[in-house]
Amino acid sequence: MSRVRHLHLKARTLAASILQGEHRSLRVGQAVEFAGYQEYLPGMDLRGLDWRVYGRTDRFVVKRFETETELPCSVVLDLSGDLGTGSAGRVERPDLEHGKASYALVLAATLLYFLHRHGEPVGLEIVAGSGIEHRSLPPRAGRNQLQRLFMQLASAVPGGVADLRPALNRVGSRIRRRSWVAVITDGMEEPSRWLPALAAFARRGADVRLFHLYDRQEWTLGQGGTASSPFAAASDYRTPALFYSPEDGTELAVDPSGAASALSEVVREYVEEVRGGVVRHGGRYLPVPTDLPMDQVIRAAVLDRSLDVEPP
Repeated sequence: MSRVRHLHLKARTLAASILQGEHRSLRVGQAVEFAGYQEYLPGMDLRGLDWRVYGRTDRFVVKRFETETELPCSVVLDLSGDLGTGSAGRVERPDLEHGKASYALVLAATLLYFLHRHGEPVGLEIVAGSGIEHRSLPPRAGRNQLQRLFMQLASAVPGGVADLRPALNRVGSRIRRRSWVAVITDGMEEPSRWLPALAAFARRGADVRLFHLYDRQEWTLGQGGTASSPFAAASDYRTPALFYSPEDGTELAVDPSGAASALSEVVREYVEEVRGGVVRHGGRYLPVPTDLPMDQVIRAAVLDRSLDVEPP
C-alpha cells in the first residue's frame, strides 16, 4: 500500500503540472455510431432519410446515430527483464525513482491518472514481469478501476522474456474504433517480430503512441559515462567482455575496441526500423531517454508536440 500511495502521489503531481496548462482533447472530431432507424414523421430533417431503405421497402425511415462521448484508453507496458537494467544498475524491485523500470511504471501511472481525470475509460496490459495478479485490465471508467490499475503497477517487478506481439494482438483485437493506445517499451526485441501487430490498430483507426524508453549509455557501450555509473565502473568496456541477456541468459563475447565504433550505426538502423514501422502503421513514435524530465514526455504525448531529443 505504501508503494501504491507513492506511485499515486508521483502521478498526481506530474499530471497536475499539465492539467494547469493548456491541453488539447484526445478526442479528434465528433464521432458517431449508427443506432438504428426510426419512422419518418412530419417535421424531421429530410437529410436523414435513407433512400436505399425507401427503394427496397417503400417506407420512409430516418437514420439515428449516437454520439461517442468516451475515448477508451489502454496502456501497454513492457516489464521484461531488460527493463531491470540501465545506469541505475540491476534492480529486483523498482524504487519508483531510478532506472528504466521505475521510469516506465511512473510514466504508465501518470498517463492513466491524466486520462482518468479527463473522464476517459482506462485499461492496462502488462507484458512479462512478475508479481502481477491481472495482466490484462480492459478500459473501464470509475475510481475503483484506477485503484486496480495502480495496485497492479505497484506490485509489478521486471522479469521474463518480452513477447510484445501477443499482447498487442490482444489489445488490437478488442479495441473499438476511436481508441487511444500508449505502448511503453524499451524495444529490446527484434522489431520485425512485433511491429506487424500494430496493423490491427491502424485498421481500427486507433491513435497509437509508442514510447521508446532507453538509457542513453545502453546504446553507447557506456562511453562518456559518469564516475557513479555502473557502465563507467567497467572502464567504459575497453577490454573484451562477456555480455548476457537479462531475459533468457543468452551470452555474447564482445571486444569493445571494435564493437563500439560499429554500435552507433547498428543503433541508428535499429531506431529507424522501429520509428519507420510505427509511423507506417499510423502511430506516433516518441523517443524517451530516462534522463528526460517526465513532464516533457507527458506534455508531448497529449499535446502532439515533438520531443527535443538528440538521435543516438
